[in-house]
Amino acid sequence: MMEIKKISIHDLKAVVKVHKDSFKDFFLTKLGDDFLLLYYDCIRKDTNAILLGIYDENKLCGFCAATTLSRGYNKMLIKQNLISFVLIGLKLIITKPKALIHLFKNLNKSNPNITDNGEYAELLSIGVSDTKQGQGLGKKLMIKLESELISKGCENLSLTTDYFNNESAVEFYKISGFTIFYDFIAYPNRKMYRMIKKLNLI
Repeated sequence: MMEIKKISIHDLKAVVKVHKDSFKDFFLTKLGDDFLLLYYDCIRKDTNAILLGIYDENKLCGFCAATTLSRGYNKMLIKQNLISFVLIGLKLIITKPKALIHLFKNLNKSNPNITDNGEYAELLSIGVSDTKQGQGLGKKLMIKLESELISKGCENLSLTTDYFNNESAVEFYKISGFTIFYDFIAYPNRKMYRMIKKLNLI
């Protein structure tokens, strides 16, 4: 029986595995397991964030991560955990300098020609294990996440996703109630959508 609950520290390695299954060619994945463990652990501990997992007989099959306020979130997360991120960064300077540059160039995800104050919750990541694709787990995670965000007083939920060669994900988000807010160019030259959804407050 499937169960959705908050992710504990003991399941972070499983989160990293699902992330790598879901985002094989993404730059966060290229930063390595140690970075991903730190990133998701910081989200797990942050009172302004939500990290949920969907489990089948206590085995993690998928997860989603979100923050209640998008504006400046990743910069804030780094500042709050500065020593840990600096230590990871020193290692990456030697092993993966281009990936580290990519990370810092993409801390801001917006179009300078569009007015966007970031006053919305943001879906940071959602992924489902390769063996559980096509079973509606992503939809179940989104429904639970939206319920959690509504309980925290959030009125809108946003996300970013690729513009090109990403039809299935864009269609999933549209079916889930998201509309395109604007597009923008992420470093180095990656066209992205920012999508947004009005949450149905109770």
